[in-house]
Amino acid sequence: MTTQQKKINAAKMALKRIRPGMCVGLGTGSTTNEFINLLGQEKQLLKTLRYASSSIQTEIFAKNYSIICEDIDQFDQLDLTVDGADEVSRYGDMIKGGGGALLREKMLASISKDYLIIVDDTKMVEYLGKFPLPVEIINFSPNTTINLLKRAFKKCNLDPEIVMRVNSDGSNVITDGGNIILDCHCEEISDPNLLKEKIEEIPNVITSGLFLNMLNSVFVGNEEGSTEVFFE
Repeated sequence: MTTQQKKINAAKMALKRIRPGMCVGLGTGSTTNEFINLLGQEKQLLKTLRYASSSIQTEIFAKNYSIICEDIDQFDQLDLTVDGADEVSRYGDMIKGGGGALLREKMLASISKDYLIIVDDTKMVEYLGKFPLPVEIINFSPNTTINLLKRAFKKCNLDPEIVMRVNSDGSNVITDGGNIILDCHCEEISDPNLLKEKIEEIPNVITSGLFLNMLNSVFVGNEEGSTEVFFE
């Protein structure tokens, strides 16, 4: 079975949670796109819903299905947000932001009553860190920020390679908010709570790709279909 089919299996599980009249947050990435594709086939249901998105990329993709996303400021609360993840640990902690939308994804999650994460089974890991940890920073003094980040990582007994995220032409990736992203290659993060605290103490850091203590469960697509994995 292909990875794409596993993503579809997870997305089908999330679709069952959607009810008429809901306000729905849409994350960013290939797995979320599979959910949008399935939702777009529910012509009667999708007309009753309101939507907010975590990226311009998602807004554009959703328009293919006549799904029009509103500004997040139009919502006091979302009924649920559906999003993917780059890694989910056995404790329910996540690394997100591979698609560059980590700040806006955290904003959607912060106003959502229910937070549905959908992944294929390759994203489930023992410990976070194999996937590079994104750190979104203001587009100012990146080299100084890298040095400060290295000090923060050292306090957590980590010595990652930290690189600027770039496009294929070598230019810096710029987020929808006009910021830049540093990718930190950690291998294994033994104390994500401490690391998040140390990273986000740095003045130039906007947020990190560590999404912690946010999940009760995750929908995991696999060869048999999908399953809901619960966390203590």
